[in-house]
Amino acid sequence: MGEETRRGFQSRWGLIATLIGLAIGTGNIWRFPRQAASNGGGAFIIAWTVMLLVTAIPLAIAEMAIGRAARRGCPHAFRDMLGKRYTWMGCFMSLIVLCIASYYTVTMAWVLRYLIMSFTGSLFTAPDKEALWYGVSTGSPLTVACFGLSLLLTWFITSGGVSGSIEQFMERCIPVLFVLLAVIAVRALFLGRVTADAAGTAAGLDFFFRIDPAYLWNGRTWINALIQILWSVGVGWGLVITYGVYTQPRTDVALNAFIQGFGNNVASLLAGVAVIPTLFAFYSPEKALAICSSGNNGLTFISLAHIFGEMPGGRLIAILFFLALLLAALSSNLGHFLVMALPLMDMGMDRKKANRVVLCLIAVWGLPSALFLDFHGNQDFVSGIGLVLGILWTCVLVRKTGVKRFADRFVNIPENDVHCGLWWRVAIRWIAPLTATLLIVYFAVGYLKQENRWNIWQTESFATLAVQLAVYLAAANLWAAAVNRKQCRVYYNGESFPEVPEDRD
Repeated sequence: MGEETRRGFQSRWGLIATLIGLAIGTGNIWRFPRQAASNGGGAFIIAWTVMLLVTAIPLAIAEMAIGRAARRGCPHAFRDMLGKRYTWMGCFMSLIVLCIASYYTVTMAWVLRYLIMSFTGSLFTAPDKEALWYGVSTGSPLTVACFGLSLLLTWFITSGGVSGSIEQFMERCIPVLFVLLAVIAVRALFLGRVTADAAGTAAGLDFFFRIDPAYLWNGRTWINALIQILWSVGVGWGLVITYGVYTQPRTDVALNAFIQGFGNNVASLLAGVAVIPTLFAFYSPEKALAICSSGNNGLTFISLAHIFGEMPGGRLIAILFFLALLLAALSSNLGHFLVMALPLMDMGMDRKKANRVVLCLIAVWGLPSALFLDFHGNQDFVSGIGLVLGILWTCVLVRKTGVKRFADRFVNIPENDVHCGLWWRVAIRWIAPLTATLLIVYFAVGYLKQENRWNIWQTESFATLAVQLAVYLAAANLWAAAVNRKQCRVYYNGESFPEVPEDRD
């Protein structure tokens, strides 16, 4: 096929930038630093890197190969590769990501509000940063307006298609994002010791990378590292399956997955270097750790917002920080949008109509999160567990296809630079499904022990989790029935990769 008629990703760099962009989100910048600080610094980094190699990267390889072999979104990929009995699995993954896109776009709105306030200076003149945060996150008309702007921006970029818009945006966005993180990290290292009781940036950097054996051999450190890497890289969401649809037949999926995974980790480490030494420059170690335990919102929108007002050159750093956070959120949200739009295209909608439908769904589903902080937290809680189930569905697909057969036919093509041998087969057959099952049991047992476990209206409880997941499963089965009734062309042949079809882009 001539270069002028090639569809899908137009360059290796465009694909890699897009994969890194879908992995780097707000969690890299505000969740990873506080998780590392709360779980032994260097011990957590070791556990997190090991989990990258034995779970996240093997799953990313599998998902990219699934998308490339099926050339369909998640529902049709499961149907074509496993049969109609399994269509609901792909539908479930897409619905969970629709939920994520709905509240994640609200997260973008918060960041956009703080970016605007950093430009205008109102962030620094507000005397009570905690009151400011609750004003932004609970029913503010300006936040609702920023939600609308964030949604329209995401819709506008995805409406141009992968090669026509998303790839071009990612090629420019990701280098800028890394430069911003690097600049913020360098500035943090030169803060020194700003207040009298502060430990100083050197102490913060030492704490961040120091390996504490007590944490290294603590099971909770490894569980938290597993949670961080799975939710950060984005496996089990259908994101990698969806972008895999647009990869060229001779793309090295294994090497690309390694680059995606390590690109994600480099961004997280830069964020850690930016955040942890900054906290230690202003506070004692005890206070810094207490801030890290206050949650993503407490760290970002209260503590760091206060620090930016006290830091020399803090206004510029605040602008760069919230701009980096916005780009990270947007680069991930593009994939969330596409995971739902592509299945609608598979059912016969043109791209523009499919994107309009997704736009409307997110607008309706996301509005409660823009108005009520507890609703946002509840959706984040439920969808996080749903993603772990998505990991199991991916493992089911590969195992039913035959792990070795899948590797031989869909991963280890002659053009590969990286060969997926025994390590990958062990990881995808045993390690990934076992760790996902462990997480489900871990969460279930933890929430069953709570006093409010049967309170369906609680933000985080066993009852609300069970009921909402049951609703998702019912909706997935209804959607699967519609997908199975509709006849459409099947690209999967069980042997090789077809070219990117004309109707994909």
